Amino acid sequence: MNKILRSAFSLLWMSSWLAGCASATTPMQTFPTQLPTFTAQIPSVTPSPTTTPIPTASSTPQLLPISAEASAYLNEALDIMQNNSLHRDNIDWKRFRDAAFNIAEHAQTPADTHRAIRYALYQLGDHHSHFLTPEESTHLQQLTLNDIPQPRAKLLLNKLGFVAIGGFAGREGDKYATLAQQLIRDIDTQEPCGWIVDLRENDGGGIGPMVAGLGPILGEGQIGASVKIDGSKEIWAYKDGQALAGGQVFVQVDGPAYRLKASSPPVAVLTGMKTASAGEAIVVAFRGRPNTRSFGLYTAGVPTGNEGFTLSDGAVIALTVAVFADRTGQTYEDRIYPDEWVDEAQKLTIIMDEIIPKPAIDWLMSQTACRGQK
Repeated sequence: MNKILRSAFSLLWMSSWLAGCASATTPMQTFPTQLPTFTAQIPSVTPSPTTTPIPTASSTPQLLPISAEASAYLNEALDIMQNNSLHRDNIDWKRFRDAAFNIAEHAQTPADTHRAIRYALYQLGDHHSHFLTPEESTHLQQLTLNDIPQPRAKLLLNKLGFVAIGGFAGREGDKYATLAQQLIRDIDTQEPCGWIVDLRENDGGGIGPMVAGLGPILGEGQIGASVKIDGSKEIWAYKDGQALAGGQVFVQVDGPAYRLKASSPPVAVLTGMKTASAGEAIVVAFRGRPNTRSFGLYTAGVPTGNEGFTLSDGAVIALTVAVFADRTGQTYEDRIYPDEWVDEAQKLTIIMDEIIPKPAIDWLMSQTACRGQK
């Protein structure tokens, strides 16, 4: 199975991918996450005025050179970057590796090299690659729907369907997609003339659950692709409740897929600076869709696909290996600007506790499907 397929569309952190991590290059699904920051509390010590400590051979710590185990572990991590990074052709790898080994010059265990690996991933310059400790990866694979923001939907102004999709993480992608489609079905029974898809709080995660959940609005067929540095593509598609990549099903709703009563209704997509990674993939998926226009602010600027590699201690390198492309073939590597920029408070309105750009409402109401409704 192609690796980028697993990166973009699989359920996050499937337990079978974590079991028996003997191979340091086992690919697995990952997603951008904010790594925790730890602040050490250093106790203050007031030396006795009557004594002066004198270092001795037994009290002075010996800084050993990097161990063979730590060196092999770091080399393995750097090999992954050198062989797979999106920017691998633009890097002086000798200097790159020397810098990482300089940071880990006294490392004795794999964990001692984690700081050097984080530094190396930052130096790749893709702004998306990151590192997860064994504890962080274990935590992520245990997340359920109760641990993440769930999709929500409303009928605004008695005529506009509204659905908000936040980031997805965890192992219940099918349930997430099913819930999203159920919400869309409930709103669609009230015959909205158009839809607002809010991605402003979508900070990433698994693309597949979002695609399958929003499938009735996205529409059937090809919706985008991941493109590697060598030009190879993996096509994203939605079909009958399924999210597919490269022709393989990765997420599927439970039960029959829902189809909107209206064919290809107008859709206003809302974006913001928190819209990132998989959230940006959904923005891209709506690009090129008929009767679609985006509103708000530019996105976070990481419309790229990460591939996960599990190391021998259970840590994970989430490495950027591809950029996103929309259904027209246009690729994206940086911030995605909306069709209509909305950054002024007077251009926003609050409807049923949702902050909505007025231009989005105005545009929807100007569309043929909505003009005839009262």
